[in-house]
Amino acid sequence: MTHICHLNHQYHTAAVASNGDLYTWGGGMYGKLGHGNESGHSTPRRVEGLVGLTVSQIACGSRHTAVITSTGALYTWGDKENGVAGHGDTEGHQYTPKLLERLAGKRVVQLSACGFHTGCLTDAAEVFTWGEGKFGRLGHGAERNCHSPRLVEVLLGKKPRQVACGGFHTAVITDDGKMYTFGGGEHGQLGHGDKVNKTKPTIVQALEGIFVSQITCGWSHSVALTAKGRVYTWGNGDHGKLGHGSGKKVSTPQMVEKLADHKVVRVASYNEHTAALVEPFDESGNYAGAFGTNSVPVTTAYMQDMRDMVNDEEYSDVTFLVDDQPVYAHRAILARRCEHFAAMFRSGMRESLEREIRIPNVPRPVFLLLMEYVYTDSVKIDLEHSVDLYIAADLYQLDRLRDMCCMVVKRNVNGENAAVLLQSAADAHCQVLKDICMEYIVANFDIISKSEGIKSVSHALLLEILAMRP
Repeated sequence: MTHICHLNHQYHTAAVASNGDLYTWGGGMYGKLGHGNESGHSTPRRVEGLVGLTVSQIACGSRHTAVITSTGALYTWGDKENGVAGHGDTEGHQYTPKLLERLAGKRVVQLSACGFHTGCLTDAAEVFTWGEGKFGRLGHGAERNCHSPRLVEVLLGKKPRQVACGGFHTAVITDDGKMYTFGGGEHGQLGHGDKVNKTKPTIVQALEGIFVSQITCGWSHSVALTAKGRVYTWGNGDHGKLGHGSGKKVSTPQMVEKLADHKVVRVASYNEHTAALVEPFDESGNYAGAFGTNSVPVTTAYMQDMRDMVNDEEYSDVTFLVDDQPVYAHRAILARRCEHFAAMFRSGMRESLEREIRIPNVPRPVFLLLMEYVYTDSVKIDLEHSVDLYIAADLYQLDRLRDMCCMVVKRNVNGENAAVLLQSAADAHCQVLKDICMEYIVANFDIISKSEGIKSVSHALLLEILAMRP
């Protein structure tokens, strides 16, 4: 199987085999399995009406199913009430897959369905929606039902890249990373800071300046994944589906802090839950799978060549004085890999003109580790350098390196070193690493209070620890 769509509201599932055949199973009400009747099936059964076509995408609604083929054709079947199936009529059910004639002249590239409406995106960057229009979820400026696909005119020219349908609302992201929502806002799921319905696509102001790369909508909540791998959720928080540690409703996007140390590559949600797929760090400091399945990662020889350029005087065109010792580097590499250095070199100030630049308050071994990361995109971080390297990464705006330092501390903190790490983080005014150590110490206080390291903790920090104990 290459693609699976599971709907756990009215109990049906659809999956595409490697040869492009579609299989469905589960509840057959409204004909949504596509087998010509309303019978359910407890095992996967091929949808014969699509044999000979290669299915590339699936979307499941509460009472209907929709698919895109490899040629961009769109087929739907299931309930016709309120125009859910999109074929123009509203009586009865569509028991087998039927080509959506309204879009026959278009190439559909993306599809979403949830509840009683459907949205799709064409290769011309057009968004079409149809089905039940209550709450304005179709984005046409009213709450009328739409019995066949209708263009969402407000989004013309905005270059939509993905559409996601929720139970009572819809979300769209554009090529420039902006997010628009419309439909029911009762639970704050539109993200506009209120609970007001929107009948037309409205930009989510709280995410301005943040590039959203993927979205998904549950029945009454929304999820946004950013280009940097951060996850934001908002809407109905029942059952903890927002991931913020409570069941409260949130009407503006809030980052899921528990995922801040991971690079999230995909998000999914439905009625009462949300899921995130993350790429862990591998032993080299890269995210596992960072190169993708269709590309060839750089060779170890290349990586070693780049590593050998760190602090290599030959061909260098800038020298940093760190602890009064030279560290040789190359402006082009630094400027391309680090915005801090790019700003430094183009500022017109002394640092952009002089060949020697003094670096204060950074230990030379730590600066060399930072340089290795800049040159190779990977570095082995020893625990003893994690605090100072975090501070340096924060100074030079290297977010991923900073995240790697957090991960090293989280993975290596133990009963013997937690107290020492805590004091080091506190002395460096590094609140993030301090919090990680503090959380570990509070949870394991009976063990750590008997360790040698506890003697290095200041009186003020001991009082903080005691105050946080349950």
